Amino acid sequence: MLGADKVFMLAMMRGDFSRPVALQGTPRGAIALLAGILFAVMLCAQTAASSPADAPFPDTAELMAQVAQDQKRIESLLSQYTFTDKTTVYALDKKGNVHSQHTDTYYVTPTAFEFFTLHVSHDGKAVSQNNLDEQEKKIEERMKQDERKAQRNESIHPRGQMLFADIIARSNFTPIRWEQIHGLRTVVYAFEPKSTSRPRGSLTDRIAADLRGQMWISPEEKEVVRIEFASVSSLSLGLWGSVRGFQGMAQQQKLQGELWMPIRQEYVAEGRELLKGFRIREVSEFSDYLKATTDVFQQIHSPSSVQATPQ
Repeated sequence: MLGADKVFMLAMMRGDFSRPVALQGTPRGAIALLAGILFAVMLCAQTAASSPADAPFPDTAELMAQVAQDQKRIESLLSQYTFTDKTTVYALDKKGNVHSQHTDTYYVTPTAFEFFTLHVSHDGKAVSQNNLDEQEKKIEERMKQDERKAQRNESIHPRGQMLFADIIARSNFTPIRWEQIHGLRTVVYAFEPKSTSRPRGSLTDRIAADLRGQMWISPEEKEVVRIEFASVSSLSLGLWGSVRGFQGMAQQQKLQGELWMPIRQEYVAEGRELLKGFRIREVSEFSDYLKATTDVFQQIHSPSSVQATPQ
């Protein structure tokens, strides 16, 4: 179930579950893919304290391999949770001033095969019951399609397509310093693409091989606890247009004692879609993480019955 006006956020980790299928080949669909890269690797907010500067760094290759492996565990755990996604999109002019903004709230819930979103409010106003009913009909039909495909052993829209391991595989990492973040000792790494040539292959491959920035990684947790990123080059999408620039950051907290969950993500992007240029800033806040029930519609209707407690 893919809300037609939710254009920008959270696409990669769960195979673009919150974006219209028709947008996946567009510049804004590509932005959604870029933003969603971070879903399973987001962070706790940084503090000013730091660890001893002379402490030896862990072996970079070994730690990165462990972090990438841990994403498989995260993927499995994420499929057990529902959450609320509140996203505000700011349309910016050339100087970066806001000339319009809209806020949408979604309930996100997993099924046996993929995640679904239910658009519940726009600019603080609840969507109509007719709209909700229509969304639920589409969710139900998509679930039936997934079940039929599974019975025929056909390929199903991937639920947890983790791009973070791909970024690690395609990037060089250099340890810079130790830094303390909310009680966790982390190593700050600079990262950049291994190859200087223009990335090729699928959209996923091109994105994974074209990011640079810094990662705050906890050797104890084997987890990325902060990431700041920017695209290296423009991303051409043929007749659809291009994404010229993309940069941002992300935050997460550890919930339920088992999983790092995103709580906030921000990015700014600009480019051209068909014949029209765009520049946007998007801020997404995630909350109400719950263990999912087997009844997807029950979970959609009561996402805040029990709220997970940050640790």
